[in-house]
Amino acid sequence: MHYVCFLGAITVLHDDVTKAHILERPSEPPMHASQLHLLTHFADHRPHLFQKKLCVDPLIFDNILDQISDHPIFQNQSNNKQLPVAIQLAIFLNCAGHYGNASCPEDIAQWAGVSVRTVINCMNRVMAAILNQHDEFIYMPSAHSKEMQHAQEYTESQTCCSWRNGVFAADGSAINLFSKPGRYSEMFFDRKSNYLLNCQLVIMPHNLRIVDYALGQPGSVHDAYTSQGTHIAQDHATLIPCGHWTWADTAYPTEKWCVCVMPFKKPRGGEPKPKAEYI
Repeated sequence: MHYVCFLGAITVLHDDVTKAHILERPSEPPMHASQLHLLTHFADHRPHLFQKKLCVDPLIFDNILDQISDHPIFQNQSNNKQLPVAIQLAIFLNCAGHYGNASCPEDIAQWAGVSVRTVINCMNRVMAAILNQHDEFIYMPSAHSKEMQHAQEYTESQTCCSWRNGVFAADGSAINLFSKPGRYSEMFFDRKSNYLLNCQLVIMPHNLRIVDYALGQPGSVHDAYTSQGTHIAQDHATLIPCGHWTWADTAYPTEKWCVCVMPFKKPRGGEPKPKAEYI
């Protein structure tokens, strides 16, 4: 057992050294031209460019910053001080909001004017701070809470009084993989000829709050199966208030707590035709 732990520690140290060391000293120092100072201008005068870079509005950025700034991971006693939390968050959001080559540490390092190792450290710190806020933002409101009342009022305004208790909505989304996995790759190959992971979300439509989720199922798996990984599917009698339910499409199983609906269906060669098909 100790031998296995020792090998694991060696592997971790080897990965850290691989990311930090320089195999060959370059003839010229690497180019770094920070563009972080542009974010302040974008936030004040061109918020659409701010959103393009960080994939959030300036107000949302400030809200996230307020939530994570006090986390102990951003504090140390070293003489080599960390970057300001706002800069670390900007680096994280820029990397998390892009895909492929645009999200590689080398490109993020050139954009932020920092080293590749700094990008990796910022990503790790911000992710740890955000995960620490998980239970504060992702939870099921109680049946008599104000949030549940707002959800019922919104649903009633969009449908009718009889459907006001349908305050949740479930659907699946795909997370594309950068490349073909080395092991069990065919499990991740979906019907649209992509390699991806499945993400199942259960939200409240009135404010888009995420109340439940399931991650990690390979792309070849159907929504009816991946939805079983959510807490709601496993313990719906406790989590969903009596008389309430979740809206979903016909890919999901029909249950007392899950109402499958296909409100619109587009016929061939014509405009979308309203068609109520409630199962």
